[in-house]
Amino acid sequence: MTKSLTNENLKGICNSNFELAHYAIAMGRYFIESGREVSLSEVLKEVRRHPDPNYLEELKEIDKQIVKEEAQEERT
Repeated sequence: MTKSLTNENLKGICNSNFELAHYAIAMGRYFIESGREVSLSEVLKEVRRHPDPNYLEELKEIDKQIVKEEAQEERT
């Protein structure tokens, strides 16, 4: 039971295929930079789950908050 990785499953997420590809690449880079092992199907699943490209910025802000809180805990 394999899921199709065609753009039919991702249609309507972004205004163009170029924007969709850019979003998926940025999502993949984010996961890799954060130390998470990720496959293409996992990236596309995450893109389908969170179709707003601003979601990636939200993830980065959450990460910054976590780092900030950990730094504060280390000081105390």
